Amino acid sequence: MKSWMLGFYAVLLLWLLVLFSSQDALVISSCLTTTDTKVPLKNLVSYTIQCKPLFSVDAARFLTIKRKIICSDPSSSWAKKAMNYLDEKNKKLQSVSNKTAH
Repeated sequence: MKSWMLGFYAVLLLWLLVLFSSQDALVISSCLTTTDTKVPLKNLVSYTIQCKPLFSVDAARFLTIKRKIICSDPSSSWAKKAMNYLDEKNKKLQSVSNKTAH
């Protein structure tokens, strides 16, 4: 009886760990279309570029601080401005981390 209960609790614990760890996982998916959605640049965390023919459309995929994905046309003025903003932000962060590493 004790071994059955121990096994039950082990399986329950494993199930709970999988359940809660998967809620924080960021699901990676491709953009199927682009949108004209614009958010304040300070709300952006990062971006990636997806290109044809590997993906169905060319898109800039922006991740927001609320973990939402915005799929934009990479040639649009807002997307270019947003990518430049994030590139500059990352340069500053890299520069600061390089200075503190020495």
